[in-house]
Amino acid sequence: MSNKRAPQNVVTLWPAFGLGLSVAVSVGLARFSYALILPAMQVDLAWNYAQAGWLNTANALGYVAGAVSGYFLLRRLSPAWLFSAGLYLTFLALPATALSAQIGWLTIARLLSGIGAAWTFSCGVVLVHARYRHSQNHGGTATGLFFAGAGLGIALSGVVVSPMLAHWGVGAWPQAWLLLGLAAALLSIWPLREARRPSEIANAPSDRGLSMRGLWTPLLGYFVFASGYIVYMTFIIAWMHNQGWSWLFGLSVWLILGGGVAVSPFVWRRALNRWPPEFTLSASCLSTLIGAAIPIVDPGKAGLLCSAAIFGLGVFIAPSSVAVLVRRQMSTELWARGMTLFTVVFALGQVIGPVAAGWIADVTTLNGAMLFGIVLLLVATLLPLAGMASNSA
Repeated sequence: MSNKRAPQNVVTLWPAFGLGLSVAVSVGLARFSYALILPAMQVDLAWNYAQAGWLNTANALGYVAGAVSGYFLLRRLSPAWLFSAGLYLTFLALPATALSAQIGWLTIARLLSGIGAAWTFSCGVVLVHARYRHSQNHGGTATGLFFAGAGLGIALSGVVVSPMLAHWGVGAWPQAWLLLGLAAALLSIWPLREARRPSEIANAPSDRGLSMRGLWTPLLGYFVFASGYIVYMTFIIAWMHNQGWSWLFGLSVWLILGGGVAVSPFVWRRALNRWPPEFTLSASCLSTLIGAAIPIVDPGKAGLLCSAAIFGLGVFIAPSSVAVLVRRQMSTELWARGMTLFTVVFALGQVIGPVAAGWIADVTTLNGAMLFGIVLLLVATLLPLAGMASNSA
């Protein structure tokens, strides 16, 4: 008789990492890189802050369109198919942004990248859930790792964009978009391969209705969070430029922020796997709030570095906790549509944040815009706690 034991099924997080590269593309490169290119485009194209904020709002409007259309398309199309279509649309829209300086063309390119990002973002987490649905001890971490792919995209965008603009000047912003497009295409290879893996959940459409019992308060908190966090991500680099910081220090802050996002699922591992997801959502909003508030209190070098680290550690735990909440509250065939609904309200929040903050900055200062985002993050921190209290009463 052989003493050899049957091999154990080892759970690996590599599929979650591979799918997370889609978030690096759709969020890190397609959305947040705009904060790095914004100062150059603003100078070269003579924009005010409202115009500068508009292009992020256009991207968010595309995100709304993608989320709403995705909610209905998932009645007929599988999450895997819509995920792949969104990823192709996103990375093709990036080099298209370089082809013209006309505000109309730039708006269309940003809209299209937003549509693709919404499909990728909401359906990608369903592919992760499908891979790890039988692993209770790894599901939350895998979900966090998927969203943490944004950290790689944030860091990569800093490495690509900042040195180029520092060397070639503000007129090189089209070349920056072209390079981002190339990077996005390369990063998309692995997640597109993962999306083709067979899965009963990922490859099946669903036309069942959603039940939102117990989810309305987290949904509202997620909306307010989206309105608040995007203010920091849109204007922090422009704020640092106004304070006289060099591009090299700005790159350091950006890389630390991306690093915080990348390691956040491991820092929050216990919370994502064990805590009530509403409490995790509130805690992540609080971390983001603290990170956003530090530059107002301490605009020095140490303050900005701490700000980036704390903000990065919290910002993508919010969507991770929402994904865990949807997975626990809804049946498997409704995961994709549930996440898409949360993505709709998240996208609406991202529409409001940049344009409202840009208007406030034009009327007051960028400090006023940053304070606006901080207040929204405070409200977002309190709402999930209020929902938990009312549900337990």
